[in-house]
Amino acid sequence: MLVEQPRGSLMCLGLGITLGSQLTILAREQLAVADVVFFHSNSHYLAGFLQQINPNLVDLQPFYQAGQSRLESYQAMMDAVIAAVTTGNNVVWACYGHPGIASWPPHEAIRQLKALGYQAQMAAGIGADACLYADLGIDPMAEGCQQFEASQFMFYQHTVDVSGYLLLWQVAIAGDFSLARLESDSRYIQILVQHLQQWYPPDHQIILYEAADLPIWQHRADTIALTSLPQATLNQITTLVIPPLHAKKINHNMLDQLGVPADHPLRQKAG
Repeated sequence: MLVEQPRGSLMCLGLGITLGSQLTILAREQLAVADVVFFHSNSHYLAGFLQQINPNLVDLQPFYQAGQSRLESYQAMMDAVIAAVTTGNNVVWACYGHPGIASWPPHEAIRQLKALGYQAQMAAGIGADACLYADLGIDPMAEGCQQFEASQFMFYQHTVDVSGYLLLWQVAIAGDFSLARLESDSRYIQILVQHLQQWYPPDHQIILYEAADLPIWQHRADTIALTSLPQATLNQITTLVIPPLHAKKINHNMLDQLGVPADHPLRQKAG
């Protein structure tokens, strides 16, 4: 006996970072045919843009309350989205950037709905990391690249490879264990700087990066000394980019094991 799949579905999709120009054709089509579109109004331009595609909008931004843990806000958002699906709607959750990066609620909503037998999936979007590589001219596979959410980098033990790039996301709220702050705290940023000085000298040049929200805007790429970070302007979308401290070092033992010839370019590199 066939079990009928419940009506209602969820598609979590990414809007990209730069409004309009990074929305895929498929994502636009999914937005247009949805019964309900949930979104976060991170800018006053976004609602107007989405309204032209589908007027059935629900803004999740009001779920954020000052002084309230973001976990409570996330749970309320998920409850609203899941309720819309289980009442038979084909729902789109339109997320800034990539829907699965630095965004736990869409993952959890998909997991819960699948467990209940509903169709739920995620479609990739252009995230801030893709914009960063393009704007700063970084190939993460050339020098290597480690990346962490800034608070997670502080809360847990990590080993940094200073021959590659280090990216710390959401640096403005680094060290926030309450999950309630939305503004930068220079005391916590100073602790982060002290932590980073295990690997980098105080005058090491770092980059504060912010992707452009609109095509007519320029991205931010301010270069400062590491010790100047606590006094810098840090916004919710600021990413800390730490360039390599020194070049990669050749693993001569590995080259020997691999049988790399003496005249191979790898053998000619310093280190």
